[in-house]
Amino acid sequence: MKRDDFSSADLVYAHDVPSVGRFTLRPLSPAQDLALLHQWLSSEHAAFWGMRHYTPAQVAGYFEQVAASAHVQALIGHCDDQPAFLLETYDPRRDPVSACYPAAAGDCGMHFLTAPPTRPVHGFTRAVMRTIQAWLFSDPRVSRIVVEPAIANQKIHPINLAAGFVYQRQIDLPNKRAWLAFCTREDLAAREESLS
Repeated sequence: MKRDDFSSADLVYAHDVPSVGRFTLRPLSPAQDLALLHQWLSSEHAAFWGMRHYTPAQVAGYFEQVAASAHVQALIGHCDDQPAFLLETYDPRRDPVSACYPAAAGDCGMHFLTAPPTRPVHGFTRAVMRTIQAWLFSDPRVSRIVVEPAIANQKIHPINLAAGFVYQRQIDLPNKRAWLAFCTREDLAAREESLS
C-alpha cells in the first residue's frame, strides 16, 4: 500500500510518543487493506489471532463482518505514516466474554496486533498500547478497558501489566483459555505515576 492511499481526513486519532514516533488511527478498509492484513495475520507473529491459515478471501470475509457490525470496530494504526498495527475494539456485553464477568456499559474490549517487525524499535509495543489507551479513554463513555489474552501468549502479559491492566482470573472462552484483565483510568494513572 502506498503511503498516500489514505488522506488525513480518514484519521480518527493522533498521538505522539516521544522517542518512538507519531501514531495515528484510521478505520480499516477490508478491500484496500486486504493484502496488508493477510500478510500480518498469516505470519508466525500473529499465531494467537488464529488466522494464520486463512486465505485472503477468508480474511476479507472476516473484516467485512466486522465492518457490518454495530458492536465491533477495526482500525489500522500507523507510526510515522507507515502501517504498524491492527486494532479491534468490541462491546463486551455483546461478546462471549460477558459470560465470564458482569460486563458494564462503560466497558470496551480490545485486541491488537503489531506488524511483524522489520527493524526493532525499543518500546514500540508499549507505545502502541499507550496510543490505544489514550484513544479509548479520550471517549468519556469508556470507563474500563477489557482484555482477555490467551494464557499461552507470554509476550503480551508484561505489556499489559506495564500498561496498568489488573489481572483478575483465568477464564474459558470458546477458542482459548485466557486471563481476564481490566484497566480503568485510575489504574492507568497509578501506573504512570509509579513510573514517573
